[in-house]
Amino acid sequence: WSSRAHCVARSHGTDPPIRGQVPFKRVVQMSLAVSPRTARPRVAQASSLFAIGSRVRSSVCRVRCVPRLTVRAVATPRDAKKKSGSSPDVSGGVWSKHPPPAGALESPSLRCGFRDAAIPYFGDAVDRKVLVNDAARSEIQKANATPFISLPEETNPALIEVRKAMEKGWQIHEALGSGSAVQWPELFGAGAELVKQTVGALWPIDSVEILTGTGWLEPMTNTKPSTSTDYEKQSAVSNDIDWVMRRPEGHVVSSKTHFANRLHRDPDSWTNPATPQRPKDGWTELAMPERKKYAYRFINVWVARSAIDPTGQVWQSPLVVCLPRDAGEREWAFEKRKLAMETSTAKEEYNVKGVNFVDPKTWIPGVNRLFRPLWNPGAGAAGAGGPESDPENEVTAEEMAKFEFPELTPSETHTFVTAPALVFDSFDLWHGAGVWADCEETKKQLRKIDTKGRQPFHRARCSIEMRFRIKIDVEAAKAARTDESLTHKKTEEQEKSQVSPWGPFSSAVASGKFRHDGLRDSEARYDLGEGVVLD
Repeated sequence: WSSRAHCVARSHGTDPPIRGQVPFKRVVQMSLAVSPRTARPRVAQASSLFAIGSRVRSSVCRVRCVPRLTVRAVATPRDAKKKSGSSPDVSGGVWSKHPPPAGALESPSLRCGFRDAAIPYFGDAVDRKVLVNDAARSEIQKANATPFISLPEETNPALIEVRKAMEKGWQIHEALGSGSAVQWPELFGAGAELVKQTVGALWPIDSVEILTGTGWLEPMTNTKPSTSTDYEKQSAVSNDIDWVMRRPEGHVVSSKTHFANRLHRDPDSWTNPATPQRPKDGWTELAMPERKKYAYRFINVWVARSAIDPTGQVWQSPLVVCLPRDAGEREWAFEKRKLAMETSTAKEEYNVKGVNFVDPKTWIPGVNRLFRPLWNPGAGAAGAGGPESDPENEVTAEEMAKFEFPELTPSETHTFVTAPALVFDSFDLWHGAGVWADCEETKKQLRKIDTKGRQPFHRARCSIEMRFRIKIDVEAAKAARTDESLTHKKTEEQEKSQVSPWGPFSSAVASGKFRHDGLRDSEARYDLGEGVVLD
């Protein structure tokens, strides 16, 4: 009783009553019985001074005071943590330092760590998680795959220069669709710098040379084009396909070359032996001279030109790349297949007469159902002198009988990554165009954020790829790794980055593969320190 009277008296600015004086109820009634107009301010004034938890009912003129409550910083009971038991502590520790990657539905932004995609294995596609953004870069480091692939940030100065050169020359070269590095020197100059700053940065700078193209075809002539738009002279320079523009088949803007809807590696990806740009016997002597002194890595620079979705990826047909097995020391399992095609069919499939801009049927050449052959329109423009009648390109029955190509065997242990810009070893890493397999809710959310996803023209993938070789002086690279006088000058991270110059492909060639012993073997093992195949 005394505490309640003390509370009311304090609200009116008077001393608390003592026993025997006016009862508490009458004090309240007397103070509020003057008039409604004077009562309301008193009630409002009194209620503002009450302790937390007090309640005023003006209709019955009752005031109840309760003790002041202690406010906690969390809304859950104090013993909730004890009851949860098996639940992880997300407030700190391993979960906060290394949170699991978020999907596109939970994080439709650059913080997205993975997407669902149908991987184009031979026969039927298989749905897999494809890592993107920082989650992909982290996995590349974890798998010791930095000598094979790099995902440059969009703010990378070298990548910005590549995009500038690409945009500047796109309209000029789009009519050609693909061709030699000689035709687009600005693009390959910028691309070589990007290779040097990413994958090429793993070896001492004085031991590395960046070469343009694959170099697996002999030059047709030593004549160089006088201008960058003289297509007839450019086509006569070389049959090499060092750069390719790609769009999906049936796109409103027709493309000479579509992307490969199957997992492959570039040197053994060809499924049509009649394709003129396919490497011929002895090509390793042209592309990899002085193999005992130099190790070679064949690098693709792939850049998307079409619109990018909120997660930082292409809207359709992402280029998915499978990371190497055991840091490249072992091959993934694959099956060698024979081509079920007659010689006449192979010739007919690549019977390209050139482009007639009035006739849309000539814009897209006949193609193999497994692989879209790379096409240089100038090669077939000469009519009877084209590749279909060139004696050097004739495919004999013996060649058809021994011709084979590998198909990757699906496995749960494969790890795939993708990005809008990729620098990767296309001779050692399986890659191909996948299909996004996100749920409908995810697709709707991405299209709601960016309406370009609703427009077929913008969401269709448009990209360009460039081919390079990294030529590494083996002895110079090894000397830099073992020079004790330089050890104290290197940081621990620099020491780790000094990897062997040998890769699986160069090791296979050194052991006879692609020369006189056919393709690489499934699940083969390599000694990348010495650059040889293990028995």
